[in-house]
Amino acid sequence: MHRFFTVLFLVLFLAVPAGAEDAVVTGTGDPARDVANVQAALDKGGTVRLRGRFDFGADGRVKITKNVRILGRLDEADEPLTTISGGDWTFYSPLPVDTAPPGKDGPLIVVRNLHFDGAKGTPLHFAYAGGLEIGGCVVTNVLPQDTAITWSQGDSLPFQAGIVVGNRLVHPKGGLNGAVTGTVLIEHNRLEMINDHPEETAGYGVLADWTTGAEMTIRGNEINRTSRNGIEVLDNELGPEGKGFIRIESNRIVTDNEGIAYPNKFGPNGVVVGWYFDTNGGADFSRNNRAIITGNRIEARGEESIGLLLYANDLVVTCNDIVMAGGRGARGAVQTGSRGFFANNRVRGRANYALFCYPFEALTATANTFAWTELGLFTGFKGQVLLGGRVNVVVGTVPSLIDHGQGNRVADCAPCALPEADPENETWPPAP
Repeated sequence: MHRFFTVLFLVLFLAVPAGAEDAVVTGTGDPARDVANVQAALDKGGTVRLRGRFDFGADGRVKITKNVRILGRLDEADEPLTTISGGDWTFYSPLPVDTAPPGKDGPLIVVRNLHFDGAKGTPLHFAYAGGLEIGGCVVTNVLPQDTAITWSQGDSLPFQAGIVVGNRLVHPKGGLNGAVTGTVLIEHNRLEMINDHPEETAGYGVLADWTTGAEMTIRGNEINRTSRNGIEVLDNELGPEGKGFIRIESNRIVTDNEGIAYPNKFGPNGVVVGWYFDTNGGADFSRNNRAIITGNRIEARGEESIGLLLYANDLVVTCNDIVMAGGRGARGAVQTGSRGFFANNRVRGRANYALFCYPFEALTATANTFAWTELGLFTGFKGQVLLGGRVNVVVGTVPSLIDHGQGNRVADCAPCALPEADPENETWPPAP
């Protein structure tokens, strides 16, 4: 289904621009000229091809307000040849008004095959979009930036991210309905997020909070050394008539060894999905944009790290490989919601627990199924699995389970395969 929506987005987008030919902009290395030249091309909309090296200085920024495709060039190894140095929120799609929901859908935006180096805060910030595609980009050397978000250690929160989707930075009090909607595709990007003070910096690879009706796919990205969350997708609401889905697939994430204790002590984490700012949304079938998390490899290195941290009902979590580096407060996968289906995941290394299922605020950790989690290479400091909540079931063999809930059980059932369906095999009696 997600492939259908991607194709639909591209068909609709390509039908919108009316420019007779593509705009080609070549970098000069002069911040004043580079910012002005790129901004002039974006203001016309359509396809903008960037060539060479651009310097945006310490504070350069271009604003995206029209439907646009921004394309760089690739070398023989499919690495971006087009480089944009510096900038402060280098590519930014602003809301019409930062304090109110927009009256209409935002622009359709495509950004592909660019290398962003040394931006401040984040080089790719999309607070307003009616559809968004980011692919084949490389992000390096992001400089942490103080934000309007307060935390316990100071007046503002030092922040960095590879990609930001939604109004989290410009209106941190809560989501603005319709700020980002439509198809959101983030694929095959490499985000290098190391910073000098991970214990003081909220560092993210992809941050996508507070969308409305988004059909969101985040796949095939490589995210390294985040100090908070590799991928965070929180409080994303279904649109009219239940429109929306979230799919997080085949990403490779390595956290930093240390992380910031904001908004809680757990971190740095691999993938965080669900509803945290308003947990009622994660338990409300009419609001919760349901997610599939599959095929990701996560290496969680911190003392309090969590590989998968989940805050919603009706999640499907399959075939993820979680490697824990031995933190005594760490956990492989944490589920707080209900009716989740977990199958064929693997947790290895050392941590407090491999699976931890426990209620949190409006989320009751009820009726989850954990099927055939591979734990042969995992050592738990306290145990392998802890179940809180009610009527959760673990399918498979679990040597070390702690039950703090009610009606939870283990179904000791090995994985199986069906016999071959061979209509010519006469060992099966024919049907009467």
